[in-house]
Amino acid sequence: MIEQQLTQITEPSNRIDYISRQLTSSNDWSRLDKAQLLHHLASAQQANKDFELAYQNYSTIIDILSNTSTSTLLIQSYLDRSSVTYLQSNDDKQYCPDRITAAELARKQPDQMVLASALTLVAYCFNQASNFDIGLMHLEQALDIAKTQQLDADILASILEASAAIYRDNHLHKQAESYFLQVFEHWKQSNHIQNIFTTLHNLVGETIMLAKWDNAAKYLEQMKTLQTNAPEYKEFAFFYYFNLGRYYFEQHNFDAAISAFEIAQEHAASTEEAFFVTQNLGFLSLSLFHYQDIVSAGSVAESFLNSANINSQSASLIEQVRAVYSSSEGDHFSAQQYLFAAIEIEKQHTEEAVANDVVMNSLNHNVKMANYENEILEKALAINKLNLSNQIAKQNITKLSMITFIVIAISLGAVVLFLIYSRKQFIRRSQTDFLTGIANRRHTFIEGRKRLAACYEHQQPFTLVLFDIDHFKKINDQFGHDIGDKAIVAAVGRCQSYIKRSDIIGRVGGEEFLCVFPNTSQAEAMQIAERMRRAVADQAFHFGEITVAFTISLGVAVLDVAADIDIDAQINEQWFSDLANKADLAMYRAKNQGRNQVQLYVECV
Repeated sequence: MIEQQLTQITEPSNRIDYISRQLTSSNDWSRLDKAQLLHHLASAQQANKDFELAYQNYSTIIDILSNTSTSTLLIQSYLDRSSVTYLQSNDDKQYCPDRITAAELARKQPDQMVLASALTLVAYCFNQASNFDIGLMHLEQALDIAKTQQLDADILASILEASAAIYRDNHLHKQAESYFLQVFEHWKQSNHIQNIFTTLHNLVGETIMLAKWDNAAKYLEQMKTLQTNAPEYKEFAFFYYFNLGRYYFEQHNFDAAISAFEIAQEHAASTEEAFFVTQNLGFLSLSLFHYQDIVSAGSVAESFLNSANINSQSASLIEQVRAVYSSSEGDHFSAQQYLFAAIEIEKQHTEEAVANDVVMNSLNHNVKMANYENEILEKALAINKLNLSNQIAKQNITKLSMITFIVIAISLGAVVLFLIYSRKQFIRRSQTDFLTGIANRRHTFIEGRKRLAACYEHQQPFTLVLFDIDHFKKINDQFGHDIGDKAIVAAVGRCQSYIKRSDIIGRVGGEEFLCVFPNTSQAEAMQIAERMRRAVADQAFHFGEITVAFTISLGVAVLDVAADIDIDAQINEQWFSDLANKADLAMYRAKNQGRNQVQLYVECV
């Protein structure tokens, strides 16, 4: 009767009031009935975001039912309590014990759907290189149950989502993206708005890690549309702006990143995902620091470091924010030590991304599964059917060929990933200036010539802007070369805000920088150069207790090419060199006329 009445009550607060009144007459009820009523209460409290009360009631249910025979309600209460803990901490050390207990109990009872759910959730707890194979084993067992019991498609989507998560946690982002895409297609078909949004959040994270900026922008646009069209989901605004901030942050557009993270912080109260609220503070602090707003960066860093769930954040992020805070307090030695620690952590992550442990665990897992003979064939076919949305029929192939294919494919995939990653790292280091992290002279000229050739082909204007720091020697002489280096990095940081993704900024001398602006007119180039000049000149730079004010001088040269001139590699190289020399002449004209200004040199070829 009570459960029938509850179907008519939708508001969590009203459900809580109604159930609380019924509890007064439940003293003589059986343990199971009383526990069932408490579960309704805890679920309503969780929906109402009364997490402490929900946790207490789930714990009471567990105490009531622990000495009875294993029931579905006891297992579900363990899983629900773990969900409350996850929302409050996102710390697997806190929420995983309940999930592990739930999985153990689920194996002792007949409800296969409960077992599949428990196995799927507990797989999240085995996300390290050392236990990667155990997480896969739980998911394959859950998949086998879903297949044989013909469970709801939502269960299959949950299994795929868990698979994506443990691949992501082991830095195998390409595989994680593939699984999340399959989950996304499922939720789109069922039109489950909240799950669609959550999966888009995960896809943005993976595409950012893979530097697939166009895909990330596409997913962000879909998140924005859902946020606009579904205002009843208040937390959508926070997660949209948080992901937008990450998108800009990873592309070093720190001005835009700060704006997005600050808007996300304004919506922080709309979500109970404390982990992401704290992470937003961390990224906001780093963005402010890169933007040279050291005081604000230090204040936000302090809030991050005082957060109750800081230990659930990545170790690298914590060390970087500690460095920001120490720098804002003038403790540059500690800041340096924290940065070294962050670099070491990132180095370890890089090694783990191609670690033999993860690859070999995955391979060994497939070899072990060969011992199950017919079971491995059925599971492999089930996975293939799931990945192809149940459109592929069973193939008439032998067990041996299937096992061989799986082992060879995973082996080749691991080798290819390793080679691609190693090559990318080598190329990046050969193209990057060590101090500033932007392009070095050689890479700037190579890429600049390519942009020039493309502009010529499409009859578009091509612009170079050359600038350097005025009286830089005085900065070194007065404050030392350490401050001089920081001044170089700071100047680049401010100017980068005006550099589009298709543009290039490179360090071509000690304090001299060349900007390449394809398809940019003379008027646009002059506007950009003036903004860069003002960004450096209008606000002094603060390096701990030292304040340094300086300016830059800029020379602009625009190349307009006649359509009837044939271009080859030699001509292209000469044009680029000539244009760079003209930008250099314009820059020195700016210096000769008093510095802290922009001068234009235009000549048609």
